[in-house]
Amino acid sequence: MNRQEIQAVIDGQTVDKDFVNSWEIIDYCNQFNGNLTISFVGAIIKKEKILFSFPKHYRVEDDEYNQILCMKQILYILSKSKSSYGSFDMGVKGEFPLKAYLGILLHYKKYGLYLSNEQYYKNGYAGNADWNRTVNKSNKIIQKKGIIFFPFILKKFKDKSVFISECMNYVLSDASKYKDFINAIMPYEHIHQSNMFNNLQYVLNELKKIKNSYFKDIEKRLISNLIEYIEWKSTTRDTVLLITLKFEKYWEVMINEYLNESFCGIYEDQILWGKNNQYTFTKPAKESVESAEKILQYKSKKPYQIQYDHYFEDANNKKIILFDSKYFNAEADQLNYKQLFYNYHLKQKHPDYYIYNGLLLPTEKNYYTKIHIDRTDLDEIKIVEHYINLNLVVNHYVRVI
Repeated sequence: MNRQEIQAVIDGQTVDKDFVNSWEIIDYCNQFNGNLTISFVGAIIKKEKILFSFPKHYRVEDDEYNQILCMKQILYILSKSKSSYGSFDMGVKGEFPLKAYLGILLHYKKYGLYLSNEQYYKNGYAGNADWNRTVNKSNKIIQKKGIIFFPFILKKFKDKSVFISECMNYVLSDASKYKDFINAIMPYEHIHQSNMFNNLQYVLNELKKIKNSYFKDIEKRLISNLIEYIEWKSTTRDTVLLITLKFEKYWEVMINEYLNESFCGIYEDQILWGKNNQYTFTKPAKESVESAEKILQYKSKKPYQIQYDHYFEDANNKKIILFDSKYFNAEADQLNYKQLFYNYHLKQKHPDYYIYNGLLLPTEKNYYTKIHIDRTDLDEIKIVEHYINLNLVVNHYVRVI
């Protein structure tokens, strides 16, 4: 990739209109009381410049080399998730079509560029004769010992690089431009491209025309992926987005991995960190908080359901550890009624269990805690805020995925 100007911002940072317009990111900003704030994490790559948006509380040095290394980690996390599970955002407008690209890449790795065997026939005497055609169409000489056919009609095959292979070549070559920032992209040596790719709308129309003439699933998937990629390219041209508007979902996934690797218990409201050999935190399925009788009584209404973020239950010692992950620290400034309700609900189900209740939040500092609410003198409920270094969690997650 050619040398490009790099600018860096932080998710939640206030920016002015000129900045937003120059990057065309109005769809990825929050607007409140006339102020514009960045509301995405990831990278926007243009022809001559790149915009990095780092997560809140992510510590990154000012020098460009360090920024590139750090953003590669963030983009690795985003791309791995999007390729494996799809986007938490359900598709960001204009986002790089990673799953379509990976589908094309997988086909290329297994089969090479798409080639069709074109069958044709020629006259001759050496080779694989097509006897049906020879008998029906060749000249015949009748002799005492039988019939001589001349010439034979020979069946021949040749590999013909078709339109689809040209499209694959275009996609693999185009995506290779972004391999420096998107780890999932494979370097690809450019093969001569047809001039038809100067008119991507034409290419798109041709792909849509031929799609229904293919019947094998692998061919149909390949054409669908080509359509998706070229559709994206035809609208974005020289702008590539690999971003998320919901980094809180990634924080939830990453911090759960971190707990399962490093959580060793709780002592005096502090998490003990080390090598976890005992605790497995999960995100249980949603559960209804209403009785079966009440659900039947109001079956026309959807029952109210809850879902815990990070849950561990020790039936032998009658203990539950419940954490809720919060990416936005402002959410901890007010009483978390949801987490309070979870405590009451679990206590009703397990009256003789001890329930430890906490919030997990990112910080650029070392691990520390704050008391969110302490009602131990009233109903034995205490919720503790645990602030965990985001860089540490990101580094750990990159190692394990």
